[in-house]
Amino acid sequence: MKQYKKPEFHFIRNVGGMSGRETAGLQDDRLEEYLSQEAFTEEKKKYRIRSGFVLREIAGEYTIIPVDSGSLISNAVMAPNDSAVFLWKAFEQPSTKEDVVRKGLEEYDTTEEIIRNSIDHFVESTLKYKILEEVE
Repeated sequence: MKQYKKPEFHFIRNVGGMSGRETAGLQDDRLEEYLSQEAFTEEKKKYRIRSGFVLREIAGEYTIIPVDSGSLISNAVMAPNDSAVFLWKAFEQPSTKEDVVRKGLEEYDTTEEIIRNSIDHFVESTLKYKILEEVE
């Protein structure tokens, strides 16, 4: 018997260069090959905030407090701006970068490029400090 998983789907940017119509028309073996390209593998990665961090709002200001003594930044408190809080909340649940890009475009009046670059930087820096983790 299979293990039940909560139904979910995530947006993955089509980085292979084919249109949606072309992609849908591929035979199964060719589609599998197309979707297994390294660029797609990177796009499919999901991330979430590790346990051991608490986001708190106090008097209209946000603070991130590491509560796990094993954290790389266990002796500090972080003061994120509103955009960082948005990204933090977006990654509280497993999400691809593209999931968060789409949410960001709905939330902010800016270009996709700026949002995408901000998300890339957020993911890179929070992975480095072991705040974010890659999940299945």
